[in-house]
Amino acid sequence: MDELDIAFFILPLGIMLLSIVGTCICKNPYLMPMLSLVISLVLTFTIFNQSFLGWAVVYSLVSLALSYITLIVVRKRKESGN
Repeated sequence: MDELDIAFFILPLGIMLLSIVGTCICKNPYLMPMLSLVISLVLTFTIFNQSFLGWAVVYSLVSLALSYITLIVVRKRKESGN
């Protein structure tokens, strides 16, 4: 497994999964995007190079969008009684 597999397959899937699960547990849409940004920044300067910095921002924005979508879905399900 090389760095590209981690950067473009494993890391995005992990961030998506953690964003959904973390938002369901914590009910805070900002916690998981901040955590994903921190993880991505650490990986940028340890495993990858500075060109990965743009992807770190993109992954954080995807995490933010998924967190809001998850929060909306959880609230809708709670309102409908399911």
